[in-house]
Amino acid sequence: MAITPTPQEIRSFVLDTLRVSGYPYREIDEHLLMTEVIVEIPPLFFDPARLEKQTLNLVFEPEWARKYPGAELVTKGSYRLGWFIEGLKERGAVTLQSYAYDLIPARTQREILKLLQIKEANFYFHQPCLKIHPHLLVNYRLSYRTDEIEEEIVSLGIDMVTGEITEDFLSTLPGSKLTPKIPKEKIEKQSFPLEEAFSRLSRRLSELVKEKDPSWIEESRKRYEEELCYLYAYYQDEEKVDTPEFRARADEMYQKYRPQVFVHPINVGLLYLPEVLYILHPKSSDTTLPPLRYRPALSKVDWAV
Repeated sequence: MAITPTPQEIRSFVLDTLRVSGYPYREIDEHLLMTEVIVEIPPLFFDPARLEKQTLNLVFEPEWARKYPGAELVTKGSYRLGWFIEGLKERGAVTLQSYAYDLIPARTQREILKLLQIKEANFYFHQPCLKIHPHLLVNYRLSYRTDEIEEEIVSLGIDMVTGEITEDFLSTLPGSKLTPKIPKEKIEKQSFPLEEAFSRLSRRLSELVKEKDPSWIEESRKRYEEELCYLYAYYQDEEKVDTPEFRARADEMYQKYRPQVFVHPINVGLLYLPEVLYILHPKSSDTTLPPLRYRPALSKVDWAV
């Protein structure tokens, strides 16, 4: 039985596609999504084909299509969903982006305390240091194939200095603060080359595939065994089980149901992201604290070790 994606899953897929493609969008509310995309207008009479920017208002549930006149309904099998899927396959790219961040100590400290979910810290902030770390971002399209096809987008990022891998990397980044330029600040030296970074991401991707719910494999196996029984019964009645024709049909059926995973890199980004290091002075003299690390683009705070 084919799996029907929920409206929430389709909406999430469309949002991932827009982020990957670099199109601006606004989530008006939980039902309506507005975006500007480039579409190809086919030739008409003497007018050649052309590219045109269009504004799309998208909803994902039929009842909301009626409540938002002019909005386009995006569901399984709809033209617009197919357009997003095909466009994603075609629009691969390599990009270089920097995250703009001004180190203003008072503001930065408020941001850190908010992420730590504390109103008053038991330490004093001291000597902030801004560093720029290069990150490699790779967006992958995974196709899980049997007699059915299930696809998903996986976004992985790796810090080229520390080697830390961040999953769901693309959705973490606020695209409005990314600009296509190299930062003016000094960039930290990479600890390993790009080839190794790609290898590390590939290994992590393999781990994620192994962690996937194996039900898609089990369901395919059941369908295969059922069809094989029908095939065997048919050729047994004809007394043709031990024939090249039967073996060829059985092998064809095996190939049809055999679980396979195809990985397609969609696009790649080299991103320069800021990191703020703080020396901390504890309010109590009998304790010591390691430096604190704040990564604004990823909204992460942890201890630098």
